[in-house]
Amino acid sequence: MAKRRTKKRTHRKVSEEELAKIPRSMVLRIGSSLRNHSLTQLVKDFRNVMQPHTAINLRERKSNKLKDFVVMAGPLGVSDLFIFNQSEESGNISLRLGKMPRGPTLQFKINSYSLMKDVSRILKRPKSAGKDSKIFHNPPLLVMNGFQSKVKEASQHEQLLITMFQNLFPPIQPQSTNVASIQRVLMINKDPETQEISLRHYAINTKLVDGNRNVKKLINSHHNLKKSLPNLSKATDVADMLLDPYSVGGVTSDSEVEDDAIVEIKNNEAITKKKESEKTETAPTRKRAIKLTELGPRINMTLMKIEEGLIGSSKTIYHSQVSKDEKDIQKLNEKHALKQKLKAERRAKQQANVASKLKVKEEKKKRKLARKNGEDMNADGSGSDSDSDDEKPEIRAEDYENDSDLYSDVEMSD
Repeated sequence: MAKRRTKKRTHRKVSEEELAKIPRSMVLRIGSSLRNHSLTQLVKDFRNVMQPHTAINLRERKSNKLKDFVVMAGPLGVSDLFIFNQSEESGNISLRLGKMPRGPTLQFKINSYSLMKDVSRILKRPKSAGKDSKIFHNPPLLVMNGFQSKVKEASQHEQLLITMFQNLFPPIQPQSTNVASIQRVLMINKDPETQEISLRHYAINTKLVDGNRNVKKLINSHHNLKKSLPNLSKATDVADMLLDPYSVGGVTSDSEVEDDAIVEIKNNEAITKKKESEKTETAPTRKRAIKLTELGPRINMTLMKIEEGLIGSSKTIYHSQVSKDEKDIQKLNEKHALKQKLKAERRAKQQANVASKLKVKEEKKKRKLARKNGEDMNADGSGSDSDSDDEKPEIRAEDYENDSDLYSDVEMSD
């Protein structure tokens, strides 16, 4: 009996080290944003952007606090937290991006946003993409525009901003990454004048450019079962089908593709055969036209501040609207150090109180166990009931002797 063939290329096991390096994220909403249905839908759409390494079916409750998600992020291997929140006073919507486990945290103000359903309405031919679609099986390609290309020329907060964005998705390895697996693009553009950051999400569509249009029509009719195959009974040669524009569905109405959108892609099968046979011949290439179809959502936001630690009351290292001199920065550092010292003292005091309570509780358990076994806990030979008598409140007769109004109502009624 022949041995069953196994697919080694598509069923490659991923090691634990590679899994640990993959960035994982959680997108959630807290506070009054739970009552904003539009913001709730934006959170769901943004989870589609961060697929597949995100908690797509995460459900928040009104009783959940931010601390609950931070505690659970460690065991689940989450590296990034996206928190959408709406202020009850001003109604402004903010987005905080926190890096686990120690920060930093970027806080953005969302100026405007559009949902996926809003984007699909304005497109002539929208692309249907549910959360279980095949295009979400791989992370998107990150494209950044408008940022400082040279790290030395960029400011410190912009360097941190670029680093945070670059580490949202796994790095691409050009030698081993399959081009066909990249089916989405996340473009982050920064306006140098207004400093506004815009996020756009696109799907990648490819189309063959080489070859005769009649052959393309024939191939498309083979893949699409709704289209009928052309009638070739009157044709005497293959050239009749290739040269006659009316043989396969008439003159095509496909629009011409711009030269900038045409790329050459090497044939993967030829490359595989080349590696197996170790030949030096060049692999054949095919020209494909690339078209981007926007999926949504759209987000326009502005960086407000950067905190040194994780999400919470940590030290602010950058603020877009507040500038401090060296004296003010020194005062804030001293204030922050004093705050951390008081916090450490309170924590030590709480731990001491908890330890003392646990000690009393353990001693009480021992006494109960001794009474149950009939043993004596006191060294003077008194019974084990003395502990329970000591716990009762002491009643003294002197406390009730001088109470002259104790029976006043009874004497007056007589």
